[in-house]
Amino acid sequence: MRILLLVEGYNAVGGIAEIVDNLAAEFITLGHAASVASTLDREPLIESRRRLPRAEVECAFLRIPSRKPFSPRHLERLLRVPVDARRGELARLVASWRPDVVNSQLLLWDRYPTVVEVCRHAGVALVQSFHVSDPRGSGRLGLRGLRALSSAAAFVAGSSATRDYFGGLLAQAQNARVAIGGVDARAAWAARPHARSRPYIICACRLDLQHKAVDVLIKAFALIGSEFPEVDLLIAGEGPDRARIDELIRALSIAHRVQMLGNRNRDQLRGLYRGALFFALPSRPGECMPVVYFEAFGAGISVVATNTGGAREVIKDEVNGYLVEEENLNGFAEAMARLLRDPAARKRMGERGRELAIADYTWTACAERYVEVFVGCTNANAATS
Repeated sequence: MRILLLVEGYNAVGGIAEIVDNLAAEFITLGHAASVASTLDREPLIESRRRLPRAEVECAFLRIPSRKPFSPRHLERLLRVPVDARRGELARLVASWRPDVVNSQLLLWDRYPTVVEVCRHAGVALVQSFHVSDPRGSGRLGLRGLRALSSAAAFVAGSSATRDYFGGLLAQAQNARVAIGGVDARAAWAARPHARSRPYIICACRLDLQHKAVDVLIKAFALIGSEFPEVDLLIAGEGPDRARIDELIRALSIAHRVQMLGNRNRDQLRGLYRGALFFALPSRPGECMPVVYFEAFGAGISVVATNTGGAREVIKDEVNGYLVEEENLNGFAEAMARLLRDPAARKRMGERGRELAIADYTWTACAERYVEVFVGCTNANAATS
């Protein structure tokens, strides 16, 4: 099968780009041809903010035009989607690469009409994947953009929470197949633990305070710092709010206890997870299922997270970590303190997390769920052609 995946900012640090990268690699391992088409994120042209994709996955960077609302002053916008569907960069790529299925993992709803028309014109099945549980990508078209997907062949959601959210907006998405992301558990466990003289808590994410509550994490760590003077906090990642986070750390006078690591490659992150006491990342509403949870589980460490989006689907309180309500600073601090006070519980929860990752959340299992959806779509496409 020939699979073309669409994504925004494949060159940038971000959960969806990482999901696409891993899925494409797994599709290839499973014997399929897979390639990525992506818009180019300009921010990661700064080397420190660049994500390094897998060498075996080819990516074509191109424009995937957003559709703008038409008005009496801009009637020409009615013509843009048909033109893009036949002569645009994406249309030319689909015509030359000839995929059996296009899997759109695009976030921005304004791009959906273009993708739908490209696939319709080429006679290719379109499968749309959803990864958030809020209208983050609604853009200028809003629901008009989302409803363009009503003719998609199938839908996949990164969590049950995400499926339910989009199913409430688009009837066709109510039957989306849930395919939760994963981890290479063998590589995660085999990594050499990061060598450091002082024990540490690890966090890794894109530094975007609108969705990742890194500020809550830092304030919570400051609250428990005096009780655990030997423990530090390490934060890996880059993003638009790096300067605000640095300023918060300085304002709390904990710069000697919090180390900002910047971006780290996969091998470095695996080592950081393996050497950590546990993983901690609070989120804000709309998060689907951060891949970092599974990376932590694969390394055998427990997770402290927020009870948002799909987190409750994989993190079980006092089993493989702790879930804390949104913006609950004291609650998050107490959850971290409980793990620091009880090494035996910390070890037990980490082991349960690893068992879960191995049993249910590998990238191979995730890719196989996708392939089942793709096969169903292509078979249906062949039957009607």
